[in-house]
Amino acid sequence: MLTRMPDLSSALGTPTASALARRRFATLSTLLIVVLAALAVVHHRGWLAAQDGLAAQARALGLDGAELAELTVRLRREGDPTAARVVLAARLFDLEITSREPGSPASAERLLATRELAREALRAEPASWQAAMLLGAAVSLERSRNRDPRLYSLAKDWERPLIVAGELAPAELQPRRLLAAAYLEVWPALTPEKRQKVEILLREAFLDPHTFERLFAPWVEIAGALDKAALLLPDRPLTWKRLAATAFERKSWAEYAALTARHRASLRARLEVDLAVASARQDEDARSGLAALQQARRDFSAILAAAPVDAEFAPLVEQALGRLPPGPAQESQVRAADEWLRWAQPLCLVRQCPFASGAMSRLASLAGSTLAGSEAAFAALAALDLPRADLLERRSEELWSEPWAPFLTYKAKQQAARKEIAEARATLLRVHRAFRVRLAWRALAERLGAVGVTPGPPLARDTWEAADWWFDQGASRLDLLPARPAAGLALEFAEPSRSGALLEALWDGRLLPPLAVPAGATSVRLPIEVMSGGSASAPEPHLLEVRVRSGDLRPAARVRLE
Repeated sequence: MLTRMPDLSSALGTPTASALARRRFATLSTLLIVVLAALAVVHHRGWLAAQDGLAAQARALGLDGAELAELTVRLRREGDPTAARVVLAARLFDLEITSREPGSPASAERLLATRELAREALRAEPASWQAAMLLGAAVSLERSRNRDPRLYSLAKDWERPLIVAGELAPAELQPRRLLAAAYLEVWPALTPEKRQKVEILLREAFLDPHTFERLFAPWVEIAGALDKAALLLPDRPLTWKRLAATAFERKSWAEYAALTARHRASLRARLEVDLAVASARQDEDARSGLAALQQARRDFSAILAAAPVDAEFAPLVEQALGRLPPGPAQESQVRAADEWLRWAQPLCLVRQCPFASGAMSRLASLAGSTLAGSEAAFAALAALDLPRADLLERRSEELWSEPWAPFLTYKAKQQAARKEIAEARATLLRVHRAFRVRLAWRALAERLGAVGVTPGPPLARDTWEAADWWFDQGASRLDLLPARPAAGLALEFAEPSRSGALLEALWDGRLLPPLAVPAGATSVRLPIEVMSGGSASAPEPHLLEVRVRSGDLRPAARVRLE
């Protein structure tokens, strides 16, 4: 019987082939892990060194402080040097397109670094749309600033990368915007067929606020006529405002008047929509807590800050004030409230307050400590807060002065409306004498039969002289009581306008279209409807305000009804 011989290698402790294979595999695995770990350490150290190098490059190119710290954090978040180069190149390019010194050596160095960083990133990762975009944009901008003829002769150097970037990322808008900006630089060299295609890009690019700001001036210069420039620009308030400002710079007064009207109509439509949206949001979020309250403050504060100060926009402002939640006033709110109160004060005296008492109270609250004592007291009267008005009056030691004259006159007007005749007369006689020539004071004094009224021309007239104007914060104002209805006012000047001028007039607080005064003109007509209140015995007072926007022109020596 055969018996199996024992495995002598096992018995002797010699490893078998399979055991040897396992040991070799384990050894190789360990070596591989060690090598990979070593490579990872080397790669990590290399990546850290690359990050430090990019941060040092950013520092050398003028980035410092919080901006450099933020960029360094962004660089360390990236997974590889290629992505980090793109981050740095994008930041440098952003700095260049907003640079206030585009021709400086430092600016040129940043633009060169942008180009080279983008080129390196694209070489390492050909599918990077951001690297391609930055390369094309940097080449175009660099050659444009240097007036390099290769901008035209070798347009493919910037055109191709930008087109490729758009193809690699069709959902991204930035490559198309930068391509439109680059084409604008070579507009004279484009064929009519090419221009039609570029106009599509430009119309799209102008929708972006940053691109609009960057390309507006060069596009208007290329277009020449402002109506032609407007064809590619979005129909929104900023567009018409910028176009009107350009017409003003060109002293093209007819265009300025038309574009100003477009701006106001566009702005009013936008504010009406903003007010409706903000009101609906506030109603829906009425019980949503602090976040809804802060959102409502932002919404209605924006309307208050954006509305021009005149009668056309006053109803929108009054609605916004009625919905504005209580809270600390922002600087824009304070400034707007102060301007609206200054606008409303003479209207309250001459006619009726343009705002209800609640709105006046809110304006006074927003303006706060920016108001002088006399102004705060007047606002309290207009808000029907008589206790506060009395308190401010008692605390003042300057009631005798001219700044307090509007308050005392308005107080007498309210007393007369309450049939407190004796009190109204006494209040009127405390008004500073310089103010007693004003229509508001004289009309009330004559109606009440107050003593001490200085004899003067009749209140209801059809002509007013230079001495009837009064001046406040750069504006010439005239309180007038027309003796009859008229289709307009004629402003006659003491001497002809030498170089022409542009006047901005408000009639009863409402802005009128800009009025051009030709060179050599001795008079100009304001086409406004002047009402006398329906009869000569009950004339209606009006307030005229005139500012000189351009040119040098003294107030009219005579104003007469036409």
